[in-house]
Amino acid sequence: MADRVYALTKDEAIWELRKAEYDQRVPMLDLADLRSTNLGGTDLSGGNVREADLSDADLTGAYLCGAYLRKANLSGANLSGANLSKAIMIGVNLVGANLRGANLRSTDLRGTDLGGVNLNGANLKKAYLIEANLIGVDLSRADLSRADLSGANLTNAKLSFVDFDEANLSRAVLNEADLSGANLYEANLSGVVAKKAYFYRANMNKVNLSLANLSETSLDEVYLCEANLRSINLVNASLQSANLSRAILSQAYLFNASLSETDFTKADLSNATLIGADLSGADLSRANLTSANLSNANLNGAYLQNTNFAGAKLQGAQFYDAVLTGASFSGADLQGIHAQATNFAEVDIASLSTVIIDVPTAHLLGIPAMTVASVAKITGV
Repeated sequence: MADRVYALTKDEAIWELRKAEYDQRVPMLDLADLRSTNLGGTDLSGGNVREADLSDADLTGAYLCGAYLRKANLSGANLSGANLSKAIMIGVNLVGANLRGANLRSTDLRGTDLGGVNLNGANLKKAYLIEANLIGVDLSRADLSRADLSGANLTNAKLSFVDFDEANLSRAVLNEADLSGANLYEANLSGVVAKKAYFYRANMNKVNLSLANLSETSLDEVYLCEANLRSINLVNASLQSANLSRAILSQAYLFNASLSETDFTKADLSNATLIGADLSGADLSRANLTSANLSNANLNGAYLQNTNFAGAKLQGAQFYDAVLTGASFSGADLQGIHAQATNFAEVDIASLSTVIIDVPTAHLLGIPAMTVASVAKITGV
């Protein structure tokens, strides 16, 4: 700012840098004027650069390890390849800065505005980005393993092939972000809002997505094995050919979700809402669908061996060409389902105990009325 009072002029700041290097001590640059200064490769490690003005400065490859940069102005600065590991950067102005390939390992960036900053390939391992503004940021191929991004805003961010291994993204906002190919192994995304985000082929094994909102999000071919998706919102989402084996989806919301060819083997979908979902060709072998709502769901060609449908609502569901060997329907509502007798030919009649079924459907399946009457509740008699 033109009217700002600096503790050190540009000449004084450069002299302090030279003197600190000669005396082999850290530089003291509080409130220094270093605007548009060429500091490429300069060693500022451990230095006190609080509220200094480094706008438009060239800090390419500079060493700022452990530097105290609180509220410094780095807008428009070139920090590509700079080492900022363990630096304190709370409240720093980084608008328009270039941090491509920078080392920000264990750096404290809490509450910092990084909107639009280029962090492509940056090392942010164990960095603190709590409630940081990362809207539209390019973090492609960056290392954010074990970083804390809780409450951060990553709307429309470029996060393809980012390493989020064991990172904390709880309560973060990821609306329309691109996470294709990202590694989110064992990451915490509980309470995340990621509407219309793109997770194509991301590794999300053992991730925590409980209570998250991923409505209208693309998760095609993702790996979600053993993931925690309790009470997740996946309304109108697409998870085609994804792997959710052993995943926990109890009380999940999957209205009209695209789940064709998806692997749900041994998954827990108890009390889940799958109204109108497309599960054609999906593998639900040994899955738990007790008390789930699958009304009007498409289960054509699905693999349902030993699947537990006890107490499930299946009104109007389609079962053509489904494999139902060993499936259990105790207490399920089968009214108006669309199937052929051959689809239920290998279902044990005992598994139909206490089912709710209408007469036309019973006839359609070739189940004798007296047999059904002895084990089921027939409606419309």
